[in-house]
Amino acid sequence: MAGRLMKNIAFLLVLTLFVSCGSKVEVTGIKLGKGTVESTVTTTNSGTVEAKQQAELAFGTPGRISKIHVSLGDKVKQGTVIAELENADLRAVYNEALKDYERSQELYKNGLVSVANLDGVNRAREVARINLDKTIIKAPFDGMITALNLKVGEFYQSGASLATADKKIDVQIIDLKTRLIKGEIDEVDLQKIQIGQDARVKIPAMKNQIIKARLTKVVPFVSTVKDQDRTSQIELEILENQSLIPVGASADVEIVVEAKKDAMILPAMVLTGVGKNRSVFVIEDSKLVKRPVTVGTGNYERVEILDGVKPNELVAKPLEGIELTDGMKVKVKEATWL
Repeated sequence: MAGRLMKNIAFLLVLTLFVSCGSKVEVTGIKLGKGTVESTVTTTNSGTVEAKQQAELAFGTPGRISKIHVSLGDKVKQGTVIAELENADLRAVYNEALKDYERSQELYKNGLVSVANLDGVNRAREVARINLDKTIIKAPFDGMITALNLKVGEFYQSGASLATADKKIDVQIIDLKTRLIKGEIDEVDLQKIQIGQDARVKIPAMKNQIIKARLTKVVPFVSTVKDQDRTSQIELEILENQSLIPVGASADVEIVVEAKKDAMILPAMVLTGVGKNRSVFVIEDSKLVKRPVTVGTGNYERVEILDGVKPNELVAKPLEGIELTDGMKVKVKEATWL
């Protein structure tokens, strides 16, 4: 370890001596390119793919589970009966109440009972229906069963364990048609984004395939749950391949806040400084000249150059192990475009 460190130090000393003695250092020159450059905002951590519509279902009354009509992962239609409690007595009560109502309707048409009497019979029928419905779990929309923690023969105690931390969801159903992504952005980026902006999403579970998305919701306040990482929540609509994207998968989100076509651009790596005080090393007569530049839109890969570099000039690419300095003698080994 120590030997390797000494070799590295010796190598740097030789390089420094080589440069200081006036020898030319070989560099790669980069010319201004022309193309599209974007300014983007990324989520602080990976977002999560969620179903736009999902529901947790449960029985509305205690009772013994008599039937389960589906299995985990089944696709169901709206109104499909998922599970039932023992309800023969309640079903009988409802059927009798329904017959009473139908008889009362005929009597009312013939003027043999009053409106008040008909309303009373109807209320009795409705109460019987509600009591029966509490013993049946139905699908509220088309979707897939993603949680099913019921067993035939078990006594179901409605709401008995709602306060426990390990309470399992009785039944969960998700909409298979529409996906969304939830994530968080840093508070400093909140002012840069707005609803409707395009975004790119990479899904590791899909081999980092890039999926098109659009920003649909921005929560306009900053969470202080983590003092050192204050963020705002966002939601994005996925615009393609929705049926292929697994719910629960992680998602890396990049929101395009500004895009310019036909911009004059350079790689971000050639710039020094921060903020508005940016510079590049232009190659003039085999020497480096540190020149301030005005930058526009940019990201970590490429930056728009508004002023400071001409199209035919070469900008030095940074070297590994050698710091570029103003006035350094150089030799261009190759010239490239972005």
